[in-house]
Amino acid sequence: MTFPDNIRAIHNFYCINTNNLIECPIFAENAKTMKKTFIFTLCSLFSMTVNAQNFSDYFEDKTLRADYIFTGDAKKQEVYLDELSSLPQWAGRKHHLAELPLAGNGEITMKDKATGETIYRTSFSSLFQEWVSEEEASRIKRGFENSFLLPYPKKEAVVTISLKDVYHKVNASLTHEIIPNDILIHQRGTNHITPHRYLLQNGNAADCIDVAIMAEGYTEKEMDIFYKDAQTACDALFSHEPFKKLKDKFNIVAVASPSEDSGVSIPGQGKWKSTAVSSHFNTFYSDRYLTTSRVKSIHNWLAGIPYEHIIILANTDTYVLLPNAE
Repeated sequence: MTFPDNIRAIHNFYCINTNNLIECPIFAENAKTMKKTFIFTLCSLFSMTVNAQNFSDYFEDKTLRADYIFTGDAKKQEVYLDELSSLPQWAGRKHHLAELPLAGNGEITMKDKATGETIYRTSFSSLFQEWVSEEEASRIKRGFENSFLLPYPKKEAVVTISLKDVYHKVNASLTHEIIPNDILIHQRGTNHITPHRYLLQNGNAADCIDVAIMAEGYTEKEMDIFYKDAQTACDALFSHEPFKKLKDKFNIVAVASPSEDSGVSIPGQGKWKSTAVSSHFNTFYSDRYLTTSRVKSIHNWLAGIPYEHIIILANTDTYVLLPNAE
């Protein structure tokens, strides 16, 4: 495992939820000075390979974004393919692609169709799987968006995505083929790129961990405030270990995704806003739980910008910590 891969693995331990949004406590010390900001993170864990295969033997320097819908209730879950998209660059790791360093309650495996060799694996934990444990899931079926970033295969490949229960038993799965030259793979990120500004840039995407800080609940007129808040967030992140000593291995980009309204929705108070990714409090009827289920919107805003991990900076004066955060 190369040194940048080790750094990525370390980073993943600090971004626990690998698919949807979960609150992050890193700004607890700065809560008073960051009065209008709340941060939550969305990550896509990147895997590693069993063999020391050469990345370029199997993959293009592009990203395959796979969008799925997870549906069901507490008794039965299902996975459906929604859409495949192509992005112009791969910002993930290029070594140890088929190893699975962290366990989640879901996995994706990509195999070369001709040989059956596993060429990529990743794990994740989703908001849908959290919802399945809620009381609501005992009486209604729902669907949740989920998007994953995969390296773009050169040849036809087979992808299997599976969901696991609390005992790590697979309770839903889907297997489908990837045909790289399929004309219906949506080409994204070549135009209409969201305005963005690098707050920290230490190298190219192949050598650094690329983190995007997205604006949520900031209007066009508030983007100067967003950039200032994003810089504060960036500075706060790198005041903590292990990020502090590994700062030169990161690129941080602030992405000015505009909202029509200022702030975020608070359903419990009857306040609904039109924002970039439709985030809201009262997730699962919990007053202080701020998330968004509009995962495709998040990735659409970021198309064309290299990123591995995402921080969504929400314009709100309510600060939320992880349930078990100290």
